[in-house]
Amino acid sequence: MTLCLITDTLCDANGVSRFIQDLSKLSLEKEKEFYAFSVTSKTYCQNRENIHILKPLLSIKMPFYNDLDLVLLPPFWSLYKEIKKKSPDVLHISTPGTIGLCGLLIAKILKIPVMGTYHTDFPAFIYSNTTSRLAKNITGSYMKLFYRSFTRIFIRSEIYRPIVKETLKVDNEKVFTIPAGIDLSRFDHKLGDEQIWENYEVPVEAKKLLYVGRMTREKNIPFLLDIFKRVHHINKNIWLILVGSGHYYNKRKDYEKYHIKFLGHREGVELSTIYASCDMFVFPSTTDTLGQVVIEAMRSGLPIVVTDKGGPQTLINQEIENGLVLPSSKPKHWVKVIDAISKDEQRLAKLSVNAVETAKNLTISKSFDYFWEHSSG
Repeated sequence: MTLCLITDTLCDANGVSRFIQDLSKLSLEKEKEFYAFSVTSKTYCQNRENIHILKPLLSIKMPFYNDLDLVLLPPFWSLYKEIKKKSPDVLHISTPGTIGLCGLLIAKILKIPVMGTYHTDFPAFIYSNTTSRLAKNITGSYMKLFYRSFTRIFIRSEIYRPIVKETLKVDNEKVFTIPAGIDLSRFDHKLGDEQIWENYEVPVEAKKLLYVGRMTREKNIPFLLDIFKRVHHINKNIWLILVGSGHYYNKRKDYEKYHIKFLGHREGVELSTIYASCDMFVFPSTTDTLGQVVIEAMRSGLPIVVTDKGGPQTLINQEIENGLVLPSSKPKHWVKVIDAISKDEQRLAKLSVNAVETAKNLTISKSFDYFWEHSSG
């Protein structure tokens, strides 16, 4: 089987991009005919023979979300010719943007089946950034039209099955859940180095609460900053470490007095070391379909705190206590729990061990095998 994947995001610093790049790497190792295509000017990409990046003819910053580019004029015929050369048996569309629309048209011209992955809850994403119910409803209608010709739709966590069924109006038998997984070789709890904090002017002896991801509204960053200011009021021995770029990174000076440290975009060994050198991980997003950074944190030995909305909660098993799921509507409860856990070394240690144990089975190889098998059926 030859599979071509088309996506609007491949060289961006986000989970969808990392997942697709991991698939491309594994496909080479497993000798599968997998090719990823995108149109972008972004540069967070691995240079691999099965990744093909075309430059947009015209693009602008997303009007309400400047961290993303909106390609207004893709090089359609160049993209068409490149994909046609591969003679794919399946065309997989990973995102419903303008590049995804190109993919739909290419699949129709080439008369090949089209499948896709529901990586992002776009109606919720749009509402978080615009607070417009009209925009949310329009997006939902567009999504139904976009996905209606798909023979199969993949999701990243089972909790989104009823949401996809309702939003896209698709039959349940067309929906497949890809097992959660990351490239575990990039992260390890043994990589911790307390001296790294001297480089960032953070007290070595302080407890560190880590967040990794975009510094934007749809990631619920205002909520996180608010609860941590309350934590700081009662506990001066804990710092919030934020890794990533976005709107709130540009406002970082407003939060320094609350022991909130913005580190910006980090990657590679440095990012792995930051993970393993912290004490807890918090992910306040309510719109993520999975949250790969949560698995990265687990692999790095961090106790996890997530909300009760979205996909990340599916990674938490309350019975083995590998993390905590807290109600997104109760910020006071978050403050109380974070303060209490930061002072409880025994519970921190237990949560850490259980998180590492959980992450052992969350491999990108399992994700790829499932994806490949169910794309050929």
